[in-house]
Amino acid sequence: MPGSRLVAWQQTHLRRLVWGLIVAAVLVSGAIYQAGWQLWARSHFQSAQQALEQHAWSEALTHAEACLRGQPKNRAAHLLAARAARRLERLDLAEEHLDACQQLEGSQTQAIHVERALLRVHRGGIGDVAGVGGVEEFLRASVAQDDLDAVEILDILSAAYILHYRVADAQSCLDDLLRRQPEHFHALVRRGWTAQNMSLYAEAIGYLDKALALRPDADAVRLSMAEIQVAIGRFAQAQTHFELLRERQPDNPSVLFGLARCWANRGRKEEAIPLLDQILARYPSDWKALSERGGLVEQDRPAEAEGYLRRAEALAPPDLPLLVRLADCLRLVGKEEEARTYREKADRLKADIQRAAQLGDQIREQKPNDPALRRELGCLLLRLGKQQDALHWFQTALEKDPGHQPTHESLATFYDQVGNFERAAYHRRVLQKLKDGQGGGAP
Repeated sequence: MPGSRLVAWQQTHLRRLVWGLIVAAVLVSGAIYQAGWQLWARSHFQSAQQALEQHAWSEALTHAEACLRGQPKNRAAHLLAARAARRLERLDLAEEHLDACQQLEGSQTQAIHVERALLRVHRGGIGDVAGVGGVEEFLRASVAQDDLDAVEILDILSAAYILHYRVADAQSCLDDLLRRQPEHFHALVRRGWTAQNMSLYAEAIGYLDKALALRPDADAVRLSMAEIQVAIGRFAQAQTHFELLRERQPDNPSVLFGLARCWANRGRKEEAIPLLDQILARYPSDWKALSERGGLVEQDRPAEAEGYLRRAEALAPPDLPLLVRLADCLRLVGKEEEARTYREKADRLKADIQRAAQLGDQIREQKPNDPALRRELGCLLLRLGKQQDALHWFQTALEKDPGHQPTHESLATFYDQVGNFERAAYHRRVLQKLKDGQGGGAP
């Protein structure tokens, strides 16, 4: 009997030992699994950070969301996902991640505040003067305080300023950004654009050259730089770039056109003509190619040139070099009266271009709040065929003075001409209210 009790006791304790070992194994396995899961999540978070630094937005969002599957309460991962989603223009998703991050933080931290402000900029919340709801002022103050996100803020602000034609503000942001991060590719490209916009062509080439040193395969940047070099007569340098681009993009009409201009200006006119003919075979309404094609034979075969130049003039927006070229060609074929007509047209266009430049300088340097000058510039730009630029200046005139009647009149006329009768009627209603003394409002 005592022996039986001993066996039973041994069996009971053995079972307890086995169950203890099983429970321990389960606990250890769970711990190992949890540790592995956490390690997996941290790995995705680090990959998301690296992708964000490299501007690989889609990859960053994928890794951040993978991290959140393992660590749904990771505030930093939510913030990172919000930034990547914003950059991908998935603004509602960005908002969701910011809400989750703020809920986890318990309040709106500075980082969340910055990200929400940048999100408003992406939604269009920065105006021509002072932004909306203090967004611009807050972001500028954050940069001045050396916020950790200063580079991101300057990047987004500079793009928004360019979109709203605030070139000087964009340049200031980009200069600050490049002081902090000299090898920021997109900042270098935008800084080249601002320099070009201010007719500082050598400076523009310098910035684009630095961008190409970082990304030699950025063909769009190379094309922009080559076109600037052509504009200032550096045909040999431009030719090198166009020939490289032609190897990569043999059918790109912009590349063929640029290379043709280089060859023509370096004494290889007969070689340039087939390039232009190649463009015109595919794009017979390319007025720039038509103008250049006519120009190449103007002196030797003016009658042939006349056909190309007339077709170009019929298709082109107001273009001073084309009008001068056509006037000269007509004079060569003995059509003096018609040549004089085109020369007078060219003189009027030249005067408009000069006046537009003067107005731009006057607005920037002397009277930034004068709606009349902005409206006049808008009217000039319409005559120059630059509709989008003109609409920008009309809009900013109304931002300065919502009741500026001449601007409403100009906009009503413009919208009638382009067939947008609803917008035209709106501006006429505002005009009538203003004339009746009831006030009006900006569109």
